[in-house]
Amino acid sequence: MCIRDRPSIKQDISVIGIVFNKRITKNKNILLELEDFSGKIKVIISSYKEDVFKKAKTILPDEVIAIKGNGNNEIIFGSDIVFPEVSETTKNLLKEESYAVFTSDIHIGSKKFIEDKFNNFIEWLNGNIGNEEQKEISKKIKYLFIAGDSVDGVGVFPGQSDLLNIKDIKEQYIELAKYLKKIRKDITIFLIPGQHDASRIAEPQPPISKEYAAPLYEIENLFLLSNPAMVEIGLKNNARGIKVLMYHGASYHPIIEEIEELKLTKAQKKPTKVSKYLLQKRHLAPSHSDSDKFPVAEVDPLIIKQTPDIFVNGDLHRSDVDFCGPITLISSSCWQYQTEFEEKVGNIPDPCKVPLLNLKTGKVNILDFS
Repeated sequence: MCIRDRPSIKQDISVIGIVFNKRITKNKNILLELEDFSGKIKVIISSYKEDVFKKAKTILPDEVIAIKGNGNNEIIFGSDIVFPEVSETTKNLLKEESYAVFTSDIHIGSKKFIEDKFNNFIEWLNGNIGNEEQKEISKKIKYLFIAGDSVDGVGVFPGQSDLLNIKDIKEQYIELAKYLKKIRKDITIFLIPGQHDASRIAEPQPPISKEYAAPLYEIENLFLLSNPAMVEIGLKNNARGIKVLMYHGASYHPIIEEIEELKLTKAQKKPTKVSKYLLQKRHLAPSHSDSDKFPVAEVDPLIIKQTPDIFVNGDLHRSDVDFCGPITLISSSCWQYQTEFEEKVGNIPDPCKVPLLNLKTGKVNILDFS
């Protein structure tokens, strides 16, 4: 029911609303304030209802939830919380054996860029290094996904210039293009921007600007996409392909700070824990404060409208793989040693790791180029 239609006498109630406010009461209960277009209502989640209280602790400001409970037009005592969650799906695989690899946060232009290891990665993609088994696998790679921050950018944070060995962003993209042009042409490359790229910081980010990255537009097997982006690969004879949701991950750090479980378990080291919450909330940045947002349409472009088969992120510089039902969750590594800023905030990167996904079996291995 709409919030304005709530009854004046106490009875069972179910409402859907946006979380306007959330706080802990003196009695250690959680008090929510929900709103819709018709009005607002307060909701109490008792700490004695352990299962519901545990759910309530993961609620973020501004997200949409459903509440079941008992109450009247003044307050609801919640008995259950329902999150939007992505719709159920079956695991989707390809009939022929082929592979996809995932990376991000190359940070070309930074003095911390690990050039020799990135070169080794490209040489492996081209089948030039590795044992015979590894070379056979590399021949079957069809897709490379790059989840943002391909260059280090210019003026992203105070004092960045001192940490750059390429101080012009156009020159950074010229250098990036040199690397990507080396990759054999039968590998399709999908690339989205991140906060360091030549795109607006507010999400959704449009594809990297041709004004600054013209050489990238000359690479025939490279597709420059928005952040976020949904890609469907392996389409054949009108059969459904594999849907890959790419998101750089600007919301990940704020969400880790907001959800107690993620903060206590140091989810920076296990980014796919955050991915599971985003699938549950069906939104890539549920709180307005999680990332800068650009109003581009009536429908929020950060809503996860379609259920992906693969959900990949970058930004945290950590390689991680997990599963949410049939959905494969992949966090991409980086090609940059720990920066002074990361050291200051306690972020420990795990560079030069590349998740390799068998698109026929669904098995993921993490390759170590360090």
